[in-house]
Amino acid sequence: MAWLGSVLMAGVLVLGSACAPAAAPPKASLTAASIVPLQSLADLTLVSVRVNRSDQAAVFMVDTGASKTIMSPLLARRLGLTVPKDAVRHDLRIVGGTVVTVPFIRVTSLQVGEAMIEAMEVGIYDFAPDARVIDGMLGGDFLSRFRVTFDQAARRMTLEPLPAAR
Repeated sequence: MAWLGSVLMAGVLVLGSACAPAAAPPKASLTAASIVPLQSLADLTLVSVRVNRSDQAAVFMVDTGASKTIMSPLLARRLGLTVPKDAVRHDLRIVGGTVVTVPFIRVTSLQVGEAMIEAMEVGIYDFAPDARVIDGMLGGDFLSRFRVTFDQAARRMTLEPLPAAR
């Protein structure tokens, strides 16, 4: 399981970005609680994700410590997504202190269970090159848009809408 070390090194923290204009936050939609089955692989928590309303589900590692969601280049290619030369890039620090510059693209939607975020920026980076079963990492930019509860014993995650801002 040498690939596991690579995966565990994947927790990322955004350090900065290229001079990109501030965009409106992506629209999150969820009207009621959505219970999502979880899978486990070693110490990793995995969840099924749909990108751009594709019929093809992807497997993402859930990383509550990562600030950004990342997709593997292989998944991007399978979905017909490309990274433009002028893509916004963010510097990400992976565990161990290494800083990598990652291009970000806008996907039409990212969906976990019934929870969906439209027009979301997702990084394209091969954070787990030896773990081809993992297509991406679900980070705080998705998770923070919902109330998230983990029930590891029942192997499920519940996503609920956040209360409306007052």
